[in-house]
Amino acid sequence: MFRWLATGAGVLILVILAAVAVFLVQRAWPALSADPADLADAVSWFPDDTSLLGFVGPLVFGSLLAAALALLLSTPVAIGIALFISHYAPRRLATALGYVVDLLAAIPSVVYGLWGGLVLSPLVQPLWEVLGRYLGWIPFFSGAVSPTGRVMMTVGVVLAVMILPIITAICREVFLQTPRLHEEAALALGATQWEMVRMAVLPFARSGIVSAAMLGLGRALGETMAVLMILSPGFLYSFQLLAAGQQQTIAANIAAQFPEANQTGVATLIATGLALFVITLAVNMAARASSRGARTSRGPTDMTATTPATPAGPAADGSATLRELLQTTDRRRRRTDVVMRVLVTGAFLLAMLPLISLTWTVVSRGIGRMNADFLLYSMRGVYGGMDAGGIYHAIVGTLLITLFATVISVPIGLLAAIYLVEYGRGALARLITFLVDVMTGIPSIVAGLFAYALFALIFGPGVRMGLVGSVALSVLMIPVVIRSSEEMRLVPNELREASLALGVPRWLTIIKVVLRTSVAGLTTGVMLAIARVIGETAPLLLTVGVVDSINTNLFDGRMMTLPVYVYRQYAQGLVPCSADDLACVPDINLQRAWAAALTLFLIVMLLNLVGRLVNRWFAPKAR
Repeated sequence: MFRWLATGAGVLILVILAAVAVFLVQRAWPALSADPADLADAVSWFPDDTSLLGFVGPLVFGSLLAAALALLLSTPVAIGIALFISHYAPRRLATALGYVVDLLAAIPSVVYGLWGGLVLSPLVQPLWEVLGRYLGWIPFFSGAVSPTGRVMMTVGVVLAVMILPIITAICREVFLQTPRLHEEAALALGATQWEMVRMAVLPFARSGIVSAAMLGLGRALGETMAVLMILSPGFLYSFQLLAAGQQQTIAANIAAQFPEANQTGVATLIATGLALFVITLAVNMAARASSRGARTSRGPTDMTATTPATPAGPAADGSATLRELLQTTDRRRRRTDVVMRVLVTGAFLLAMLPLISLTWTVVSRGIGRMNADFLLYSMRGVYGGMDAGGIYHAIVGTLLITLFATVISVPIGLLAAIYLVEYGRGALARLITFLVDVMTGIPSIVAGLFAYALFALIFGPGVRMGLVGSVALSVLMIPVVIRSSEEMRLVPNELREASLALGVPRWLTIIKVVLRTSVAGLTTGVMLAIARVIGETAPLLLTVGVVDSINTNLFDGRMMTLPVYVYRQYAQGLVPCSADDLACVPDINLQRAWAAALTLFLIVMLLNLVGRLVNRWFAPKAR
């Protein structure tokens, strides 16, 4: 029975992915089969005289442009950071530096959007003016430069920062897998540190770098809130990166239009979400296939073609000796090594700039409003520019929705991991493993659309309640729990064999020996999975909605969550205050947004810290 239960949890992964596709198609079918003229009449933001494909096309173009720009900016920096941590940083600092970079991945996207919209956009706008003035002859920098900085170029920078930890983490692991013998052989031939990296490390990791870049591309394609909060949108096929009102992405358009859309509009938005799901699914499948090919095709590195060359004899004019030529060549190689060391170190320092800026901005702007009233009161009865209101209702909603998502995800993820580690063999196990990897790249907005489509079929259109949000978050949590729970593979087989030799059944061996031995890794995985979803905004904006009072019932009514609260306060912007109204605070909404962002930031950081400490303190020690 235990084995069949674990197998059923593994098969459920296949069912979930199939259900995502089926329910998206079912809810999008009215738009897919409708006449374009009817769509234009029913949906205010649907362009006249165009088909559904013509409407989706510019959104696909904008999504691909933003993701490609982010990938172009982040990949070289990520490779430099990975090399710095794996081959240049002192060993004692390498682990700590890796954790610092990983903090970028833990920051919720709504906090990136708040920072990008209010801090980075005005900061980089003068730089975009310079690019437009001197490089305007290049199509990417042509057109009138936006005075606000809310353009695709700024979005690309923010997305590059967001996907940087993903690419860095994978590249770092691949670089560390380079056979030590290859590195020592290159150094024994007289290679410098950079020549060793160029001859031994980079050729070995080529496929891994491609896989990391593809995964980063998939992450950037599905980003919602950062794009929504920064970009001034437009529905054009335009390569102008510095002009406003040019492009829009699928995910941001869904989040912007979904709350006010009618039934036909919702079907149209789900149709665009279906297109995003197909694109990201294809990208993630390609990335995983590339990664799998990299693990099976690596072999010895041929360094004969790239061994540092030395002159074979005196110069042709006879004026220089062989010694002088060797010294010249050696100085050139040493200079190149120093330059590359500076560039690799500079890449790491460059990555620290946004982390330092974001952390300092959130703390400095949010700490002023952090008090007991803000934490213990809701927005009930607060209107206009009143210097009142708090986040108590948002904290309660966030904790309840996340807790229920954990209750759903942990048993399914743990049982599926048990199947893959202890029972899974053959084609089914390989397929489930592959699809779990693919599920980690599902955009959060697609998970929200799936949960909405599922419950709309049961309760009717317009359903908004905490349960729907928990289901959406569980779709995102399950693959993270499975991946972290696969640490059970590290439990020595001798322990299993000793238990079985004593006559203990297989299922009891798994519970009493395997799970207890890997409890530290399992706890860490659950904590990191919670940290992964507690800052999600887009799926909750679609499924849970907005409310200004406390609601503790997950099965009835809308609920407020911290990420949605941050976005809502940001979207309301400045309050118009009359001169005689001394109690009105014009920027009260932004003050609340920064304070709520700080609260969310601290919760996510605390969860990550606890997960790291649990893994470090309670993991089995080698003897």
